[in-house]
Amino acid sequence: MARAYCNTDDLKQYLPPNVLLEGDNPRPNFRNPSPETGTNYNLDFFIQQASAEIDAVLSTLYDVPLLQTNNGGEVGYPPIIITICAILASQSYYSQALQGSNNQFSEAQKDRFEWAMNELIRIQNGEIRLFGQRSTRGDRFVRSTIRGVPTNPRKDGISKGKSQG
Repeated sequence: MARAYCNTDDLKQYLPPNVLLEGDNPRPNFRNPSPETGTNYNLDFFIQQASAEIDAVLSTLYDVPLLQTNNGGEVGYPPIIITICAILASQSYYSQALQGSNNQFSEAQKDRFEWAMNELIRIQNGEIRLFGQRSTRGDRFVRSTIRGVPTNPRKDGISKGKSQG
């Protein structure tokens, strides 16, 4: 099984309320006005795709796959990575669910997706550091600590996505 930075419960938080997933409908039958619209197998696929996208973006700065670290007593991936993965996976799932129709994303969905992409760019540019991760960049021939990772060059010292004007 491929790596996953979040699980189906994390992803379900970012899906619209009208999407019923496997296990969410207590008595599915053909006369039910709100049948299940997705399976957990589909969700796992989109989580793996989002995790692969995160790895592709962050591989320029960190060794991937990312390491699970101790976050306040809980061992897991950095919380921001879990959130980004869940948002990217939910957006991909919803895009496929609307395939063949007009993409009717709500403003909240668009804002969350844009936020997730901006955060990935900020991590890649070194504005947000993932502590406990192995850096692939350093000074000359010696791998530096995470605090010593050089940042990517960027105009005016900040990353600017669409909403950061």
